[in-house]
Amino acid sequence: MRRIFLLLFVFTSAMLAKAQFGYYSNSNVLQVLPSYEQAVTDYDRLCKRCEKEIEHNERELTRQYVAFLDGYRDFPEPILRKRQNELQRLVDNSVKFRKELKVWLAQAKDSLFAPSRNAVAVAVEKVAVACDLDYVIDTDIAAYKFVNPNKAVDITRMVLDAVLHPEKPVTEIDGYDECIKVREPVVKTESVAVDESVAVDETVDGDVAGDKSTSTAAEARSDEDSANQGVELEE
Repeated sequence: MRRIFLLLFVFTSAMLAKAQFGYYSNSNVLQVLPSYEQAVTDYDRLCKRCEKEIEHNERELTRQYVAFLDGYRDFPEPILRKRQNELQRLVDNSVKFRKELKVWLAQAKDSLFAPSRNAVAVAVEKVAVACDLDYVIDTDIAAYKFVNPNKAVDITRMVLDAVLHPEKPVTEIDGYDECIKVREPVVKTESVAVDESVAVDETVDGDVAGDKSTSTAAEARSDEDSANQGVELEE
């Protein structure tokens, strides 16, 4: 008797279920960070300084323009053209300065807020990997009008704890135990033993029966041939 063991991979319904995802508010996490608060203060100070410089340039441009209007009727032609060119250069420089200042402020803003944003991104990745999430949604993005809390994991508290205490092990992050409870297993396998002894016995019995029927048929043909030979001898 032979026993053949067949290993069968049984996929659970988790493979067909929807992917696990988490959600959080990026702005709510950032506002709690001391580094983000300091970045906001520094950026506001830069904006005020830039506004003061813009106001200074506008006052100088206004003064030059008023002076031009007061005397342009009495200016000789060479002086008039000179004042017009000076005034035009002031206008062009003022416009150019505003554009350059706008670009510089945008770069300064990115540089000031980059450390806080990077810290949050690292914390989100840490939490997502620990909770085995397929992806994470930022609820601040207007693309998502609604997120069903019954089908997702709110990781805001975990991200906040992870970004405020980056030295913490992932298993000690606030909310980790709750996140683990909602995780679903991905794949399960089990071994099933298949007994083919019955099928083997039936095959053997069939072969034996076939051999017996063949032997019986051969004996019958032999008896028939012997009888025919006896008849011929008598004749």
